[in-house]
Amino acid sequence: MDRKIFGLNLSVEATSAYILICNLADSGTPITIESAGTFWNDEPEALVDALEELSRHRIIFEAQDANQMRQYYLNPSDLWKRTAEV
Repeated sequence: MDRKIFGLNLSVEATSAYILICNLADSGTPITIESAGTFWNDEPEALVDALEELSRHRIIFEAQDANQMRQYYLNPSDLWKRTAEV
């Protein structure tokens, strides 16, 4: 987990989703809406919104795997965009 996340002034939900994604990535679990949703404590729509916010800031990006399943990947922090840049 890159502590720069705390300096981006993201929503609590987006920051929580980032921490969750880092934990999934560290465990080797593919990051999908389903795998993240297993550990998400809020409404499913809040997770979708949080992932969209992370994507807007280039913290994560989305790609489809060989089974056409949507997966999320972490970008290095030098690619992240601050709030004013979005």
